[in-house]
Amino acid sequence: MKRIVGKHAEYKKLESNILQISQEAKAAKKKYSDVIDATVGMLHHEEGNVFKFDVVDDVLHNLNDAETYHYAPVRGTKDFTEGVFNWVFGENAEKIKQNFKYSIIPTTGGSGAISNSFYNFNDFNQKVLLPNYYWSPYQNFALEANIDLKTFLMYDENFHFNVADFKEKALELAKEQDRLCVLLNDPSNNPTGLCMTKQDWKEVIQVLNEVSRMDIPVILIHDIAYIDYQMKDTKYSREIFESYLDLDDDVLAIVVFSGSKTFSLYGFRVGAQIGLSKTQETVDHFTRVGDYSVRGRFSSVSQPGLNIIGKIFNKQENKIRFEKEIEIAKTMLKDRATLFLEEAEKNNLEILPYCGGFFISVPTKNKNIFKDLVDDHVYVIPMQDIIRVAISSLAMQDIKELVRKIKKHI
Repeated sequence: MKRIVGKHAEYKKLESNILQISQEAKAAKKKYSDVIDATVGMLHHEEGNVFKFDVVDDVLHNLNDAETYHYAPVRGTKDFTEGVFNWVFGENAEKIKQNFKYSIIPTTGGSGAISNSFYNFNDFNQKVLLPNYYWSPYQNFALEANIDLKTFLMYDENFHFNVADFKEKALELAKEQDRLCVLLNDPSNNPTGLCMTKQDWKEVIQVLNEVSRMDIPVILIHDIAYIDYQMKDTKYSREIFESYLDLDDDVLAIVVFSGSKTFSLYGFRVGAQIGLSKTQETVDHFTRVGDYSVRGRFSSVSQPGLNIIGKIFNKQENKIRFEKEIEIAKTMLKDRATLFLEEAEKNNLEILPYCGGFFISVPTKNKNIFKDLVDDHVYVIPMQDIIRVAISSLAMQDIKELVRKIKKHI
């Protein structure tokens, strides 16, 4: 048969074990009453329905025709972009505005923001540096952008963020390809739940500056998808941005915002790239290529998604309602995490350090762990030498049994 696809597309075959396993778990639940499904990275109520915000629902159903059906502007709206900026940086927003030039580009979810960043800020066949535990679609985004990934060890021997290995791999990669693009998913890392400390971030930025002073372009892609589900007060979850103030002038930081996680707007596909640099020319380049890619890849984002977020951030009454509801969501997640951690301790089950987010990870040496758990009617996501447990969709009543079964097979 004649080759119908381009040579560059010969490798393409979507094999997302996360989506496949999730579907298998749903099918099993229809057959057996005792199935535990800990695969879904969406926040659910105890009874199994997706967690939705009442204020989001109200705003959605009160959009007019233009706000619902018209094309959205490529650059978004002022209510959306300013609202997202102020929400992301919180009490540090004014400091960031005073010290940086910035630009905000709406994207098709956080995924669109990362995909665009991979494509526009690397040469073909180069590599992005990220921890060895990462969300698997990053690999898809990389290959689609004609680049690849290089990993450093996320943890040191004390299960702290491994700054030393990050520095070694960053300097090595920067010298090898005359460019350094780093992706960090923090706080509340997917899949581990790790949250880097302020000191970790200070040391990471020292490394980025060291590379920049070698006259090498440096790009930091900071995926903050789960920032609103860190197990601490909102203002403290934004403290990490204080370290940004130490960035050298030419470094470009791209903060990736996810409307899916923050607003449970998973299906609306709306997010943003926030480009920051102390050099206007760097931000101008960020905006130029970002605008082009939005138009060239997906034209514009979801109009209703854009307007829901804009109206919540722009109207104080809506924002207050949203802040109260997100505390309810965070408390629900925290209760599940607390019970899981307590049961893990009781059962002597080792887990990776968790401080927030939708997932907890359990190290394992059992190469057949997935099959063993499925045979016991438990579905999790196997990843390298860990299993990822989605507490976001896990009912409290299932947690004790889940921990017991994981311990049995680990």
